[in-house]
Amino acid sequence: MTVDRLKERHQELLRNRRVVDHLDPLPRPVRPDGRYHTWATVGGERREVLLGRLVEVRLRPPAYRQERLRDWQTALEAALPPVLRLSWAAGLPVTTPLHPAVFPTGALDGLCHPVPGGGALLLVDSGLLDLLRGVVKIMVAAGPEGGEPLLAGERVGYALAEAFNAHLHGNGAARPRPLPELSGTRAAVAGELWRHALGFLLAHEVAHVLRGDLVSGVRWTEARTPVGVLDARSVGWAGEHDADRLAASVLLRDADRAAPRERDERERLLVVGLLLPLFLQEAVHALAERTGAPVPFAGCHPPAATRVGVLVEHLARRVRAPGAVERAARASAWLEEAVDGAPPWLLAARELAEEEPEPGRERAAAHHPAKRRGRRVTRQAGSGAQAGRTPPTGQAGQSGQAGQGAGRGPDEG
Repeated sequence: MTVDRLKERHQELLRNRRVVDHLDPLPRPVRPDGRYHTWATVGGERREVLLGRLVEVRLRPPAYRQERLRDWQTALEAALPPVLRLSWAAGLPVTTPLHPAVFPTGALDGLCHPVPGGGALLLVDSGLLDLLRGVVKIMVAAGPEGGEPLLAGERVGYALAEAFNAHLHGNGAARPRPLPELSGTRAAVAGELWRHALGFLLAHEVAHVLRGDLVSGVRWTEARTPVGVLDARSVGWAGEHDADRLAASVLLRDADRAAPRERDERERLLVVGLLLPLFLQEAVHALAERTGAPVPFAGCHPPAATRVGVLVEHLARRVRAPGAVERAARASAWLEEAVDGAPPWLLAARELAEEEPEPGRERAAAHHPAKRRGRRVTRQAGSGAQAGRTPPTGQAGQSGQAGQGAGRGPDEG
């Protein structure tokens, strides 16, 4: 089995599951999404516009877009070689053919998908990539790096609500409205966090390959993906914890390449970045339970909180930079507190979505004008939701809806 054959298998999987026909470049550029152009406008539109955007994702998730999946595929293919080089430097060469593959798995982890003939696809959910990139940008924009925060207060809650809403209800196809670009120190910090978080998702699956789990693991069939049944390997909680520890040990080699004066800061960001996917898992499950959304499946993985505890204990014995684990703890505490601003928006959006006419009723109303029911999203959102579900009123601003065109790339999402 060669990498080229794995790429063909990835294309076949996308085509057979009716995601997209291929990931080849489009013959002409696609109009980019409507986006926030400044941080001052994030969450600053009228409340009915903000709620309408959340409701639209719930009721009418968009189709999978070839250009967006291609952007994420490019990012994954760029992220795997550094992980393999670090593994080799750690004395753990990978001889099994592997190919990272974007796919709407619906999972909060990667999936190691064996391919007949040898090798494996390392499947990473498209919706998870959107969520991870968005939360990294929000976290850095709201943080102290680079001066006064670009995003604060109630607008942080809405930005997170938009990101988590797309993940929970968009089937890996919807994405939140693209956020503005970061610059200077903020862009550098966000880039490092994103690189290490994506590296951990892939390194965990590489660790399964190094452990021999492609052969010894029990077949795990998951039917709760957005596009049908997928096969993976189950190794039990002990095996998953071991893969986490092995992935972290491999990634810690990255700090060895930095100059001594830069090594400590790189290691601190590395620890935050590799723990961030697990912090997000905790946040997603908490929001799903609080808002009645479907809980994404975790396969055979242990609960995120348990994985964090085991991994932090492992890192504490190996990290050299002072305060690295403490910095990760502050990031976790910030995310937990900031996410508390999202449920009011998500609950209000759920209420409005439930008031929408069912598709069959809409068709019947079209033939029976006397029974026609109007759409109530804008009117109800403008008059306010029930007590305890009303999100904070946004500042007056432009009322344009997010576009449905293609993104400019993962770094601009």
